[in-house]
Amino acid sequence: MRAVILSALAAVVALSCVACNGGMQQTALPGVESQPGAQAPASSAGPETSDTSSDGSDDQPDEPPVTSGRPAMSRPGASTPRASAPAGHSPSPRPPARPAFRNACAHAASPGRRQCDSLVRLQAHRPCSKSAPYCASDLQSAYGAAQAARNRGRGVLVAIVGAYGYPSAASDLAVYRKSMGLSACTAGSGCLKIVNQTGHTSPLPKPNADASDDWRAEEAVDVQMVSALCPNCRLLLVQANSDKDADLAAGVNAAVALGATAISNSYGSDETNAADAAYAHAGRTITASAGDGTANQPCSFAGVVCVGGTTLNAASGRWTERAWRSGGSACSAYVAKPSWQRARGCAMRSVADVSAVGDPSTGVAFYESAGGGWQQAGGTGVSAPIVAALFALEPSSVRANAPAWLWRHGRKPPKLGGS
Repeated sequence: MRAVILSALAAVVALSCVACNGGMQQTALPGVESQPGAQAPASSAGPETSDTSSDGSDDQPDEPPVTSGRPAMSRPGASTPRASAPAGHSPSPRPPARPAFRNACAHAASPGRRQCDSLVRLQAHRPCSKSAPYCASDLQSAYGAAQAARNRGRGVLVAIVGAYGYPSAASDLAVYRKSMGLSACTAGSGCLKIVNQTGHTSPLPKPNADASDDWRAEEAVDVQMVSALCPNCRLLLVQANSDKDADLAAGVNAAVALGATAISNSYGSDETNAADAAYAHAGRTITASAGDGTANQPCSFAGVVCVGGTTLNAASGRWTERAWRSGGSACSAYVAKPSWQRARGCAMRSVADVSAVGDPSTGVAFYESAGGGWQQAGGTGVSAPIVAALFALEPSSVRANAPAWLWRHGRKPPKLGGS
């Protein structure tokens, strides 16, 4: 059986670090030269509205403005304030403003604390237009995984680790899966399980355990992106007590203890050490988001698949993908270069290992009721669960040492095989 993730590598711009004048340069993983060639279908779910905010151009777009905090959002379809133009933009004349995005979590990373890495559109948005935000069927098509998504993944447990509570996780997931044409995934059926950082179903942390922060949008994105690429997988949502390193690490260990074979972590902070046992479990694929271009942990740990971001577009009926300039490419200051990593330019571990859609202007649709319903998300916090789901579609031999597997098998991606 040929591996889905290899085929996906032909469609995903993987990032490595190459020293160049003036800083770091994003390049393709060795041997990965082609861009996605699958047909880009019209989205099958949601109203067919066009998203004029994403021009689909191959020219590098201006970065949309990013704000912090969690503003009140109107329901999809309601009138919304016009997004402000980037700072310093001349008020007259000016082109139409690009949509503003906010960090999914309010707290910036600080010593001992992690920040989640998704970006969320400030304007409520209907699912899914014929361009961004992308539906589950769009993502399956873009990464050559439609057949595998139908036929594989049954019984495989994928964990998502986040911070704080998310009481509407099950009901929001139900809305997403129904709208995307995916079968139901409920706690009653054994498909969905929500636990705390010790692996128990009670007590779960409150969403406002920290009054100044909120990870519900991040958890919604992560659970729904795994659903999009591996709809047959069982889902384990682990809610840590806080965004502290120790709590999130405990959540990863709980996911391993409960049998998760792939574990997604859409968060990070500055490097402080060379290793953490919580993110080094043999036989398990652990993915983490690369962040914004500096080496972050847990992404830079040697046992983690570090996931960067791309800009994904459908042009002339075909998918095209290129590196997103905020998608994470750097050299670790703490982690030694693994023997299997062939990237030039970094004396230490280079990140990222692989990438998936992360540019918020070509982002994904997700549903979170507390944030206003349907919204659009990007950031490497989106990329990490997508790659975790792709690994979940693969046999255990592929997941056993996932970062090394990517570098050793990424040179000649075969065509997608059968079921």
